[in-house]
Amino acid sequence: MNKNTTPKFLLIIIFHMFIITSLIAQPKPPLGYKWEVVTELSDEFDKWDEKKWYKPMWNYGVPVQMIAKNSGVSKGKLWIKATHGSDRKRWFQTSRVQSKEQIKYPMYTESRIRTAHISAYNTFWMNNGDASNRDEIDIIENNSNPSCNCQPDFPWQMNSQYFITVDKNNDRANGNFDNRKLSPNNPLRGKKWNEAFHTVGVWWIDKNTIQFYLNGEPTRKVTTKRNFTRDLNLVWDLWTKDVPWLGGLANKKDLRNDNINTMYVDWVHTYKLKRSKTSPSVKLGSTLVVEAESFENTGGYFNDRFTGGPGKKVKNNGTDINFVNKGDWVEYALDIPTPGRYAIEYKISTIIANGAEIAFVLNGNKITNVVVPNNNSWSNYKSLSGGVVKLSSGRHTIKLVASGSNDWQWNLDKFILKRKK
Repeated sequence: MNKNTTPKFLLIIIFHMFIITSLIAQPKPPLGYKWEVVTELSDEFDKWDEKKWYKPMWNYGVPVQMIAKNSGVSKGKLWIKATHGSDRKRWFQTSRVQSKEQIKYPMYTESRIRTAHISAYNTFWMNNGDASNRDEIDIIENNSNPSCNCQPDFPWQMNSQYFITVDKNNDRANGNFDNRKLSPNNPLRGKKWNEAFHTVGVWWIDKNTIQFYLNGEPTRKVTTKRNFTRDLNLVWDLWTKDVPWLGGLANKKDLRNDNINTMYVDWVHTYKLKRSKTSPSVKLGSTLVVEAESFENTGGYFNDRFTGGPGKKVKNNGTDINFVNKGDWVEYALDIPTPGRYAIEYKISTIIANGAEIAFVLNGNKITNVVVPNNNSWSNYKSLSGGVVKLSSGRHTIKLVASGSNDWQWNLDKFILKRKK
C-alpha cells in the first residue's frame, strides 16, 4: 500500500477510539478456541425483540412492585424505570427483563450500562431457580446513590457475587471491585455508575470458576465450593429494600424525577467458546507452508478506510494480505506434527525505506522481530529470514504483527516453517 497521508489530528482521534473500543472486547480465548457470538443472548436494542426477551413480574419484598410498562426499548437503549405508585406497601414500581434463552459455561457476556441515580440495586445477573434452590451469578448490583449513610464506596463499587443454593443452604462469595482501582489510563476510572456507561461482564470459565470484568479489565476471580449445574438466563432489574447491605431505601421524591430514576442498557454481547479450525497449511517434508490469507483472526488500531482499506485490520486479497498498517496483526492456528527448531521465512514485500518490521508471536510470547527491507514493490515478494522458533508438537497460535514505526508496513504472500536438523 502506498504511503500514509493521514493528518496528525486524525491519528490522535484514531488512538483515542482504540482506547475506547478496547473497553468492550471479550477476554482472550484459550489456545485452540475462539469466541462465537450467541445471537439469542446479544442485542444492540434498536428495537424490542420478543423472540429474545420477556418481562417476568415476580416481586421482591416490599416496597417493590414489578410492572411491565416500566421497561422497554427506545432510542437505541433498553430502559428500566422506577416510579412512585399509589399502593401504600408496594409503592416502588419497577420492572425486569429476562432472556428466553439459557446458557452454560464456558461463556462470556458483557453489557454496557448506566445506572439510575437512586438508592436501589441496578442489576445485571444470571439465574435459574428460586430462593431455595438456584444457581446465580450477579455481575453487578450497583447503587450510585445510597441513602443509608453507611456505604460510602457504593458509587464506585461493583457488587458482584455468586450463589449456589441447595435446600436453602447457600454456597456464596463476592467478587466486589472498586472502579477507582482500574488502570490509570482507563478513561472510566473513578466515574460513578450514573455518570457514564460502564461495560460489565463475566467469563464463566468452568463449573467452579468465574472471572468478572469491568471496562475491559479483569477484576476479581471467584472459585465456588459447589459445582454450577444449571443453564442460566440473563436478567436486568432495578429494586430497593430498607437494609444497609443494599444502601438503604430509595427516596420517594427521586422516583418522580425522570432525570435520575431510569437505568439504561446500551447493548449486551454474549459469546460461547468454539474450537477454532487450524489454518490451512501445506506440508512438504519437514516444511510447513502457510498462506498469509488463511488467517483465523485479524485486528489493529489504525483505521485505513479513508484510503479504501478494510479499517482496523488487514485485507484478505485472496492470494495475499495487504493494507497492513502499524499495529495490525493476523493470527493462525497451526498443528505442528513434529517437535523441533524451525526456521521462519517470510515471502514479503514493501516500498517503505525505514520503519517496516514484522514480529513472530507464539502463544502470546514474542519470539522474533525483524526489519523488512525496501524492495520497491508491494507485490514482488522476496524471501526474508525471520529467525528460529522452537515448537512442540500439537496446536499453536501464531500471530504475525506489523511492529514497525511507519504507518504503512508491508504486504505478505506466505510464511514458511522449515524444521532444522
